[in-house]
Amino acid sequence: MRIKKMLAVGAAGLLTLGLMGSVAACGGDEKPADETTSAPEADPQPEPEPEPEPEPEPQPEPDAGKHIAMINLSLCCDYFIGMDVAVTDRATELGWTVTNYNADGDADQVLSDVETALALGVDGIVFSGAWVNDYPEALAAIAAAHVPVVMVDRLTLTEEFTSWVGPENERIGTEVGQYLVDHLDSPDGATAVIIRGGPEDNTIGIARTTGATASFEAAGVTVELATDFGGWNADEGKTAMENMMAKLPQIDVVFCENDDMCLGALLAATEAGKTDIIFGACDGSQSAKEEIATEGSKFLATGFNDPFVIGKKGVDILNDFFQTGSVEKMQGIDSPLLNAGNVAQYL
Repeated sequence: MRIKKMLAVGAAGLLTLGLMGSVAACGGDEKPADETTSAPEADPQPEPEPEPEPEPEPQPEPDAGKHIAMINLSLCCDYFIGMDVAVTDRATELGWTVTNYNADGDADQVLSDVETALALGVDGIVFSGAWVNDYPEALAAIAAAHVPVVMVDRLTLTEEFTSWVGPENERIGTEVGQYLVDHLDSPDGATAVIIRGGPEDNTIGIARTTGATASFEAAGVTVELATDFGGWNADEGKTAMENMMAKLPQIDVVFCENDDMCLGALLAATEAGKTDIIFGACDGSQSAKEEIATEGSKFLATGFNDPFVIGKKGVDILNDFFQTGSVEKMQGIDSPLLNAGNVAQYL
């Protein structure tokens, strides 16, 4: 409206000038023109209220204050120790309390540890069964107490658990076996020794050996199973290798079901002066990675099952269950093949 008024005043001014000019031309007196009246201003329109911004969706928070148990059949090796440490560290980050158990390889003690944990009223359990295939009584007790349990690494025959996270063992064995075949001067007619962890029915070991055997036999490599189990440790792996060297006139390649046995077998071959044998294994322990990174080492490859990734994932699965009441039952992890060309990035 203010603009309209200014235009009206301006028009009146032009009209006045025009009239004055006309009077002056006729010799008459100048007379002022009448003022022009502008239209009344309209009431200002209220500005629209701004729309409220949507509130952000709430993000799930860690369920702080939980108390969980970490059940271990054994902490004999870097691999199992790594999972135990990872579980403790991740649970602590979430503000949880962790009670850790170690049965020192005694499967009967595992049941006792589970019962003790349940009597404490734990909210959840992470369970590392190591080399034993099944824990039906322990899992039945956990289920009866309605406590969620996540199995890490060991996939038990009894599926009375909330979730499992671990590696695809047969695929790992296949890949390591093939890598070793590719590094033999002449695979056809070569001899491979496989050192198993035991016992005979160990499903993780069976899967790894099945994969490696398939790769060896497809290339014409003769496979010999070590007469002794390596017990998943370096000392017994060394003994198993010594016995096989005494038995066989020629060994070209050795595959072990875990790194510790392989390190022991490598030591046995080195002490015997048999430095042409090549080695491969599974798990990717720190000791194995350091050996593979050593220039000239005959430990060529391992399938990397990162125990820290597995342990952390086990706790995260529990946390998801606490938040939602439901999780995916089977959760495999990637297990990259480590060799001299890439191991430095995993050290």
